[in-house]
Amino acid sequence: MNDEFDDYPFFSDEEHDLLEMAQVAFAQGNLAQALELGEAWLEDHPLDVEAMHLCALAAASQRDENKAMALYRKALRLEPAHGTLHHNVGALLERRKEYAQALHHLQRALELQPDFPEIYINLGNVLDALGRGEEALAMYQEALRRLPETDDVYFNQGCTLNRMGRYQEALESFEAVLQGDPRSAAALNGKGLALTGLDRDEEAIAAFSKAIETGPDSTLYRYNRALALRGQQRPQDALRDLDKALEIDPGFLEAALQKAEVLHELGQWDASWQTLAAVEKPDPARPEIACCRGLLLEGQGDLNGALDALEQCLDSFPDDRRALGHKGLVLMELGRYDEAILCFNAVLDQGENPDIAYRRACIYARQGLVRKAVQSLGQAAAHDPAKLLAAQTDAAFDAVRETPSFRRLFKKFHLV
Repeated sequence: MNDEFDDYPFFSDEEHDLLEMAQVAFAQGNLAQALELGEAWLEDHPLDVEAMHLCALAAASQRDENKAMALYRKALRLEPAHGTLHHNVGALLERRKEYAQALHHLQRALELQPDFPEIYINLGNVLDALGRGEEALAMYQEALRRLPETDDVYFNQGCTLNRMGRYQEALESFEAVLQGDPRSAAALNGKGLALTGLDRDEEAIAAFSKAIETGPDSTLYRYNRALALRGQQRPQDALRDLDKALEIDPGFLEAALQKAEVLHELGQWDASWQTLAAVEKPDPARPEIACCRGLLLEGQGDLNGALDALEQCLDSFPDDRRALGHKGLVLMELGRYDEAILCFNAVLDQGENPDIAYRRACIYARQGLVRKAVQSLGQAAAHDPAKLLAAQTDAAFDAVRETPSFRRLFKKFHLV
């Protein structure tokens, strides 16, 4: 549904037999033959836009993207107001991850052919890839208005909502897909991610497990289940999934880094560092590797070494929430509270995180900033009430726990 349109007119004139043969070959899936016949026609009819369109579709379907793009661009120079051509160029550019150019052509296609639902779907995909989630959702909603109960649109919408942290809405979108296809592995995986975001890890594990039943060779589904298993404090089970994913794809970097962390948590430090060294050797400059090294060093108490590694990661990915959060924790341990607060604020600016909000509250409490401590602890407790229980005994709050502001906060959550 998100691919190029494949509609083109058939010619009835006997003069067009060669082109008709190309069209028939394309319709039958004989792409190489369709392209050969179409190009033969173009030798004598070099300005035939629809023949160029047919050849471009055949070339794109054979993954000859350069030839397809050259044909599309030539056709558009001859007929710049051809909406279907603009859509197909946009779809091809989307496939090539050239999103800014894809957006231009898809917006032009929408101006010329506003009634085609497929344009709204592709626009949604491109806007999502550009980080413009709200606009993407508006496109998906318009596509659903024109094509109700379309699984592809619900699925894409769910993925966007997951990326935006709107997990309950994402869950509803994936459930809409699963109503029609209960064994859709991709939708089950998306559902699992939404449930993880909602801290419903056991349900997430069940969803990922169903996805794996349908797609046992998918490394992604096993990786995601491993993350959920880690969240449930089941490191051995997580390790089995990571090992299986790496057996299927030894180059799966994220799985190898997770494995290093799990081994470290299990106290198998030598195996952990060996796992990291194995992926570091071919590409030591990868920022993700530096982040993992920082986490391992942090766990071993080498705070300055951890800080250097995390900053190396953040040099490449300054908004990486995980690296920022751990950098804040390291700075907190080093007593560099103001710098830690900056890191925690940067994490929370990107979305809710009860653990980080709690750590920030600890710092404010130690600094005697009661109002800020109460606000940050309340932010943490709103998403994880257990944080307030922890604050009742955490020494970081000893100096402020009996203040009126804190007592009101405890009362609000019925803890006094």
